Amino acid sequence: MLLGDFRRRFGALLRGRTLEGAVGTGLNLPYYSPAVTEAFGVDFSIGMLREARQRARALGLPMRFVQADAQALPFPAAAFDTVAISLALCTVADPPTALREMARVCRPDGRIVLLEHVASPVGPVYALERLLSPLQERQMGCNLTRRTVDTVRELGFRIEAEESRWWGVFRLVIARPPAL
Repeated sequence: MLLGDFRRRFGALLRGRTLEGAVGTGLNLPYYSPAVTEAFGVDFSIGMLREARQRARALGLPMRFVQADAQALPFPAAAFDTVAISLALCTVADPPTALREMARVCRPDGRIVLLEHVASPVGPVYALERLLSPLQERQMGCNLTRRTVDTVRELGFRIEAEESRWWGVFRLVIARPPAL
């Protein structure tokens, strides 16, 4: 409900040989674009991958799943046209490392698609995020105050499009990988 149509729009942005990092239970799979020619999903949790595999099977989506850490992707450089991640950089121990890995496995002319929640630029909303983040981190490992889009820019990604919802908390970003 909070995301509105962001999941659908996230999936519509995927093209060619696609890697979804931190695929989780596969909630984005029903929204994958027909322009995806080959799909891979990685997740740290074997249980999440099991559910994603079942969801892909039910959808008739041929997809390969690999248990891996987003901070150390087991793929060669420039292997994917699109590398995507959603609602997961809040839980990764070192987001810059995960983003660098995403850039490494993305073709230089490829795209990085992010659907993330971040620290709001709206003062009262950010204050609420700061208040709730310690509880979220203990309960779910989820940091509510990360400045992921700022990190993307600082690492040299070129942002081509960015949309936000809920006072800037949810962001859908299309970026090009930095030159490595």
